[in-house]
Formats: sequence, structure tokens, C-alpha cells
Amino acid sequence: MNATTQLSPDLSAGLANLLGVVGDNKYSLGMHLSSWSVGTPGLESAVACAAIAQAHLGQSRAVFPLANDLAGEGVELGPPDERERQYRMSCLDEPFDTWGQAVATLYLVDPALDIVLRALSGLSDELARRVARILDESHFNADFARGRVVELTTRWPAGRDQLQAHLPRIVTEVLCWFGPTGEPGVEALRDAGILTLDNDGMRSAWLDAVMPLLVEHGYDVGVTGEPGAWQMPDLPWDAWNGLQRRVEG
Repeated sequence: MNATTQLSPDLSAGLANLLGVVGDNKYSLGMHLSSWSVGTPGLESAVACAAIAQAHLGQSRAVFPLANDLAGEGVELGPPDERERQYRMSCLDEPFDTWGQAVATLYLVDPALDIVLRALSGLSDELARRVARILDESHFNADFARGRVVELTTRWPAGRDQLQAHLPRIVTEVLCWFGPTGEPGVEALRDAGILTLDNDGMRSAWLDAVMPLLVEHGYDVGVTGEPGAWQMPDLPWDAWNGLQRRVEG
């Protein structure tokens, strides 16, 4: 089936926006990780980091053309450095100053993007193939990021401090990134069967994916509880930019 012909214009635009946002964040994450492919503590990590960076750049370029098809005439979605308005999280605005920042960002941001992609349903054959390919590659990324969190925490004297300096802020932004409860665009996509999870469902799935390791190693990120019953802090919705899906300031 062809999603561009079977969806209403509003739903096509909503799906295009969702894919464009994922593409922007994949692209920016890949660009910043690429600068660490020669600065990681160890040759193995450097090689893996370079591979992950290139994979993210390739994934973003695979998503943008399909998002353009869904968006229709007059909308151009492509690499964010080629347009004025960008749709990335604020934690991806600048290059990573430390290896700990790179690891914390990869560990927290990548699963959020994958959760959105996993929640997609009823896609065109081509889009479904591309999403499946991205998610197949994500297993390596998740294992690598998890291993680096453990390595920094247990083997590097300054590793815990580097991670702790960035984890709480990124956790807060990603929690907001899924959008406020009952967000109309997400609700419309879920009601149409294009998304299998709403804002809160995606947020909960992400917490289940990333929080157990942080709890196990004693990181304070403002979230308490256990899988399926996490307690979140008050989120800064007054600083939330819903158009560009980012926390400002």
C-alpha cells in the first residue's frame, strides 16, 4: 500500500512531521558522534563510534525523502544544515565537549527515536522496509551505549562525574520530547492506527528501556520507581517548543 495515497492530507502531514523530527535528531546525533571517532578512549570504541555515526547519517537520509513525499508540495525536508528551521533536541545543538557527554546523549536519545519508529504501524511497503532496517541496526547502538555507560561508571575515575553532569538534563528533555499528554497530532495518528502508542505510552516505554541501568548504578536523574511505575519530576512545559519539539533555554 502507499501511505501517501491512503492517508488524509492532515495525517500525511503529521506522519511527515514525525519522520522529519526523527531524521533531524538522527542526523545531528550522527554528526556530533563522528567528531569523536578519533577521540574515544580506545581503538575499539573509536571504530564503533565511527560506524554508529555513519549509520545515523545514512538513516536520516533514508527517512527524509519519504517524509517529503508525505508532506506534499511546498515542503522540503532534508539535512537540517540545509534549511533555516531545525527540529532537533537542544542537547544536540552543539558538539559534545566530553566523551561522557557523547555517551550520555547516545544512550538516552537513540532509544527515544527508535521507540517512535517502533510505534509506527500501517506504513507503505517502502517506509516499513526502511524503518525495519533502522531498527535492526539499533540493537548494536544500544549495546554499545550501554557498555560505555558501565565502562565510564566502573573503570574511569572521572567517568561518573562526566555522565552525571549531563544525564539529568537530557532525561528531562527526552521526557518532554515525546510531547504533552493528549497532544492532538499524536492522538490523531494513534486514532488512525498509524501510531500504536500515545505520548505517555512512548514516554513509559522509553523509561523502561533506559532507567534500570541508571538506577542500578546509582545515577540521580530525577526519576524514581521501577519498570511500569516510574515517578517523573515536574516537566518544564513552559519552555517546551511544540513546533520544533525541543526544550528552549
